[in-house]
Amino acid sequence: MDTKALKLTAIAATMLDGFVPTTWTPLPPLDAGVRVLLGDDDQQLVASAQTRLDRSADTGSAAEAGRIYETLYPHADFTWPRLRAITEVDSDYFDTATPTTVTLADPLPGAPLGDVPIADTARASSFAQALATLHSAAPEPVSDAGFPVEDPSRSQFLILERLDQAASTGRVPSSLLQHWEEEFEKVALWHFLATPIHGCLDETSVYTDQERVLALAEIGRLRVADPAIDLAAASALIDPAALPTFYEEYRSSRPRADEHVISRAELLAEFAVLDWLLEAVDSGDETAVEDAAALLTSFDEVLFGSASDGPTSAHGPATDSASGPVDEADDAATRGSASATAAAGAAAPDVEAAITETESADVFIPRAQPTATSSEDDSEFDSEPGSQVRTEPTRDSDDPDVGDDTGSTR
Repeated sequence: MDTKALKLTAIAATMLDGFVPTTWTPLPPLDAGVRVLLGDDDQQLVASAQTRLDRSADTGSAAEAGRIYETLYPHADFTWPRLRAITEVDSDYFDTATPTTVTLADPLPGAPLGDVPIADTARASSFAQALATLHSAAPEPVSDAGFPVEDPSRSQFLILERLDQAASTGRVPSSLLQHWEEEFEKVALWHFLATPIHGCLDETSVYTDQERVLALAEIGRLRVADPAIDLAAASALIDPAALPTFYEEYRSSRPRADEHVISRAELLAEFAVLDWLLEAVDSGDETAVEDAAALLTSFDEVLFGSASDGPTSAHGPATDSASGPVDEADDAATRGSASATAAAGAAAPDVEAAITETESADVFIPRAQPTATSSEDDSEFDSEPGSQVRTEPTRDSDDPDVGDDTGSTR
């Protein structure tokens, strides 16, 4: 018997006034650690115990993000987690190293995407529409709430820093390094307006049915940043054959997006492989380093059509690649497919600025209500190239029908 699920049920039964569950059903853990679907005569709620490392954000931030989503997207075609209550239990309760946060939330419709990429055009289009809606909202409510704001110079600096670190390993093919450095020399590529982004899209945070995307979970990494970050993460969840439909629908649904957002998304997707190498080097796992280096070599061959000069041993790239850089305009489709394939094959770590943790509390959190008005029309933010909002420092869910929950753990 799953004693942790029973313990979670016992805790959850005390968290919300008037909620006395009479049924409980264990759910797939996803990233939460332990999850249970509870029900009484009137409603069903999902209880989650964060017994595993939460890489996305602390639960307090997720609750605040939910309130902001209510304000920004009152008419969205997708939904998100509505936390109903939060509490914290001692570490010995679930035998964890630190105290465990327990949440009670409304179930999400559909089921997590899981390991099977989106291959049909209907869901690819729906995914694009959801992200276009997300990116079209005004950034001020997000920044005013204390969530991070990353301007273009910050985004470019973070990527350059990773490129520099990767070059120093000597395991990246010289033509790839040259290609990436040439991309950074395209000044226009980095002229964009930061928008609200999801910031944590993966196979457990996108909920779908057979026709469309129904919900986005893991919303605690909400921030104002480059919308290409979300598009790059989404490309790893979409079959390469459906990527053109996804990008075309995004463009159609968000016509005021900057003209280089897709190119940046492809570039960031390529960097997923590079990030895997850096993570392997940091961990000291030589097998993982070799695997990452082999994937970079294969990716280099896909991009350039033939083997390059091989990995570099210097800090910077060599200037004489075997095939030379390809013309981006003529090879955009190939690059998009290659980027998605590479991103899907690498468990890339997040490198964006993290949200400062907020204190957990033993308190009831009511359903979030809009506290401010905002427009989903981003025309006023797209009028001046390079203009930015001011920079300030700074989940859970499931299908009530458990039989349809096809989520997987990473």
